[in-house]
Formats: sequence, structure tokens, C-alpha cells
Amino acid sequence: MAIQTEPMLTGCFELLKSAELCPFQVIGHRGARGLLPENTIAAFTLATRLGVDALELDVGLTADGVLVVAHDPEISHALCLNPDGSHLKRYPRRLIRKLTLAEVQQFDCGSLNPNPARFPGQQLVPGERIPTLAQVFEHQMQHFPDSQVRYTIECKVNPLRINPLRSRDTFGASLFAKKLVNLVRDYELSDRVTIQSFEWQVLRAVKNLEPHIQTAALIRQYRNKPGTLLSQARIASPFLAGFDFKRYHNNVAALVKETGFIDRYSPNFETLIPESRHFIQSVQEIQKAGFPVIPWTVNDATKMQRLIDLGVNGLITDYPNVLINLLRQRGLRQ
Repeated sequence: MAIQTEPMLTGCFELLKSAELCPFQVIGHRGARGLLPENTIAAFTLATRLGVDALELDVGLTADGVLVVAHDPEISHALCLNPDGSHLKRYPRRLIRKLTLAEVQQFDCGSLNPNPARFPGQQLVPGERIPTLAQVFEHQMQHFPDSQVRYTIECKVNPLRINPLRSRDTFGASLFAKKLVNLVRDYELSDRVTIQSFEWQVLRAVKNLEPHIQTAALIRQYRNKPGTLLSQARIASPFLAGFDFKRYHNNVAALVKETGFIDRYSPNFETLIPESRHFIQSVQEIQKAGFPVIPWTVNDATKMQRLIDLGVNGLITDYPNVLINLLRQRGLRQ
């Protein structure tokens, strides 16, 4: 069964000053992607120093069974350089699941800004390698021994095949869940980890292995846009662990509650804003069903303020410095 919280009738905004009742979480997306190269030790270090409550990071699994911190299933040509400093070609793809850890860590993933228009102030850190999840834990323990920062770990599992002749880009949910749970147990971090995924089979597998680890359902939904995960098509989304969103008549809170293995709800933020054409359901309705609401990825201060006013329990952002400053201005954080 999912770990349920007390229904929050007025939302989290009114309770922000009572950390026991409703702690508001500042979650640094891929560390602090707007400021330093994503998913790197440098980004996690900066985010921790800024004072985030949790580090959000993505994990993949190498051919030799090691969890590494990377968003894409392949070595990204937009983020990384070849060992000799040359630019990667888009094809052939270098799938992490087909590379050993030694091969993955040859690439320089700190010398490129993937989107200068979106992240104009991002500082490069040449020579940064893709770390293992264990290396992130070790670094945090060594350099921030008194920190209680949490980890929001996105399990990058894709259940789809492009065609019957092509294998999946990633390993499956069961293997990912086992590797993650075992590593979290090894570092005694079960009470400081949330495992999230768009692939809900991962969340079910995690709960079966370790009920004390918090799980978060990721949702991506844009009206009239192909590839969204809450599909209105005749075929149920393969990401929802066998649940069919159509049966719930846009009541995503009822869907999440019926799963029995989800503790937190993390959609794209547009689905929570009533005036947005992508709106699905209010923050309060989801909270009344027993689920904290922490949307992604919110980088604009005006949108941050709007979502705080709507009562969200936290925000995932590329700019944790902006969010922390905003909370301080509003007297909601020291």
C-alpha cells in the first residue's frame, strides 16, 4: 500500500511555516542545470551549497550493471565530447546499456552548454565525467557530512520498442528497481530517497522490494500533443503499469490512489494551473486524495509564485537559487 499523508484541505501554502506538517521542498533539477552542467558532481555540489532540500538526478544502467547519473539513454552529443575532445556524432548512438562504466566515463560532459538560449548563464566545467550514483552518494557524505539533503532519483526506463527488431534503449523496470533499492540500502538512505519515474512499473517494483522508500509518479501531459503519457487514445499508455487513464474521466488523483504504490505526484507544472489549456486537476483535489504535489520543471519566478499560491508542496527547478530567493522574500524560508 502507498504511504498516505493527511488530507491537506487548504493546500501547503498555509502550512509552509510548520515543517512537521508540510515541508516545502526546493528540488534542484539535475543538480542546478541552469547554472552548471547537468547531472555532474559540480552541479550537485553547488545545489547543496545553495541550500536545496533535495537533489534531482537521473540514472541509467551500464552494460556491466552500474548505475550512472545521466538523463538520456545514450551519451548525449549535446552534452558530451569524445575522449579526444572532438564532437560526438548523433549516429551511431552510444547506448549506456551497451557500454561499460569505464567506457561511459571516458567522455567529457562538462564542456558543452546544450541550450545557450535557455541557459545563458550556465558555466562550463571542462573535464566533468558522468558519475556513478554511488560516487554522488560518496561525494555528498565526504563533503557535506552533516547535510540531510534528500535525493529524488529518476529511473530512466523506456518500455517502448521502436520496432520489433530493435531492443529497448534501456534495461527493464525490475532490474532497475533491484539495483536502485540495493544501492540505497547499502548507503542507508532509504529515508532520504524518493524514486520517481514516468514508467510506473518501476515504482511498483520499488514498493514491492522496499515499502519505506518513497515513490513519485511522473506525468507528462500536453493537450493535442502526441506522445503524452496520460493518453486519451484507444490504447492505454504503456507507461502506467497497466492502468488506463480513460477509465478515470480526467481524475488523475483517483488513478494515482488506486495504484497503491505511489506516494507523490509530480506532473509538468502546466497541468496544475487552471487557466492553462493543459490543466488536468487542481492541487487541492490531488492533496485531498493524500498525495503531496511537486511539479517540474519551473524556472520562471512568476510561475513559481503562481504555483506556490496554488499550494504545491515543492518545486523542481533548474534555478534553485531563484526559488530560494523568492521564498526568502516571502518570509517562507530563512
